Amino acid sequence: MNIKLNLYILSFLIFGTNAFSQNKYYRILGGKTFDETAYQKIKENVAKNGKVDEIILKAETKKDSIINYVKLGTILVLPDGTDPYADLRKFVGTKFAIEKFVDENSKNFKKDYLKGKPTIINFWFTRCPPCIEELPTLNKLKEKYGDKINFISITFENQKTVNEFLKKYEYNFKHILNSKKQTDEMKIESYPSNLILDKNGIVKIAEGEISDDYNLKDIEKSLDILL
Repeated sequence: MNIKLNLYILSFLIFGTNAFSQNKYYRILGGKTFDETAYQKIKENVAKNGKVDEIILKAETKKDSIINYVKLGTILVLPDGTDPYADLRKFVGTKFAIEKFVDENSKNFKKDYLKGKPTIINFWFTRCPPCIEELPTLNKLKEKYGDKINFISITFENQKTVNEFLKKYEYNFKHILNSKKQTDEMKIESYPSNLILDKNGIVKIAEGEISDDYNLKDIEKSLDILL
């Protein structure tokens, strides 16, 4: 009896484990599907160009597999070897604390304000030339995705300064102003800075400037995955 029981347990462990095991697959920005071995080789090749920046945007779980939708690249650094967005990247994987910021009525946003849609958050100020240069690209994103995504700008400047700026420049985001305390706490020192959040308000991507020539297509593919 004990021998039969032991054989049953052994069979369950062997076949049961195999039955419930899940193979991992990867799709880089929604492209071709790679198995674990092929994906690791791709990562090794990417690592030859610098420090790997790997972000899992979304994971789809099925009975026998997990498909990870990945944004894969390298971290760009300055000529002196420093990463100007190192502090910003620390927020990847954390929930963005929108409740620390206040609206036009000086009331704090609710914790779930961003829930239900992906979000782009742009940190900027009116006297920042690169911030101004990326505005047409940001407006393109707003025009393309409309109400499917939350488009939010955050600045330490006041209402009067921003209103004067908006008389000259088109910028179609929702503007959160007077946020010096919050941006100082976040150590936002490089401008522009951009965060992309999933539908639960979790930071998935931390970027510098978004531009047509540099990273716009990757940003759009990432947003399509997060929708």
